[in-house]
Amino acid sequence: MTEAALRVAILLMGAYALVITGLFAAALFRGWRWKRKTRLTVKLLPEIRAALVDYLAGSDDLTQLRRFLKISRRDVLNAILSFQDSVAGTARDRLCALTLDLDLLEKWRRAFHSRDLARRRAATAGIAFVCAYEPCRREVGEVLLADALEDPDPEVRVRVAQALAQFGSPAEIEKVFRMAIRSNLVTRVSVAGPLRAHALELSRGVVTEALQSDNAPQILGALEMVVAWERAVPLVRLDQMMQHRERAIRLLALRAVPLVASSRENDSAVMQLLVDQDHEIAMAAAAVAGRLHIVAAVPLLARCFRAGNAALARTAAAALAAMPPQGWKALEELAASENPMVRSAAAEALAHVRAAKGT
Repeated sequence: MTEAALRVAILLMGAYALVITGLFAAALFRGWRWKRKTRLTVKLLPEIRAALVDYLAGSDDLTQLRRFLKISRRDVLNAILSFQDSVAGTARDRLCALTLDLDLLEKWRRAFHSRDLARRRAATAGIAFVCAYEPCRREVGEVLLADALEDPDPEVRVRVAQALAQFGSPAEIEKVFRMAIRSNLVTRVSVAGPLRAHALELSRGVVTEALQSDNAPQILGALEMVVAWERAVPLVRLDQMMQHRERAIRLLALRAVPLVASSRENDSAVMQLLVDQDHEIAMAAAAVAGRLHIVAAVPLLARCFRAGNAALARTAAAALAAMPPQGWKALEELAASENPMVRSAAAEALAHVRAAKGT
């Protein structure tokens, strides 16, 4: 019995040694293959880029580029994509058309449905690049682009979303916005920049629709996009957002107020939040009141000093300093207070005012 157990143990140890040896050999092979690819890339990329420059300069000879494709399709793709931020207009169209001539676009379309994430990402990078060229977009197809916005991989979604935000139709741009407000903050930040050029049109339609919904995460996402754009937008009933049950929505709505046209309803909502028990919300409201010069808020800003919060007092003081003469008069009265914190915040704001006036 002991001899049999020993044989089994030896066999198991042998099998284990074989597995370890196999894994080690596989790691060595992958390392060798990676080094080989790296050396090939270092050698090929300058030559591929030189051939692409000749093509963009007017040469129609694709012999060299087809040869490079047979050696390393990945390096050709990377070389083409390396030009995307340095070419525009007809040069970009010519570069996009090259993907049709080299049959790259058809291969990207097939690879887009691959289960291999690396292949799918590479294909998406190519597809996103050629979206700038109408013939390529027709070849890709709207269905594939719409599917890309629902891809489980965030990198795939963001790449296509950024391209459609720049070059898509109004309907596709709306789809990008809807996808963004359903996604995480990183995705919204990634597409906010490209969508900024369409802020006005989006605000008149899909943004207003999202803000009027009962879906708190979508409201939050829409407000984050509006704030990120930092552009004047035609939003209405923002006062309702400042009274929303969700604290995060109230804060973002406050940050969005300076971006919309002034209204009595918005000013009233800002003043209501000046007396909010949440000091962060009260501070945000004070900053907005100062930025918009809401003179009617002067008494409430003075009242903020009584909350006993130094940061709120300084914010309220800065707001009062921005609203002469009523705000300055209030600061002078507060600077005579017996409360050291109140006196300090008011005196500091007055000192800045006098320094700015040169007195």
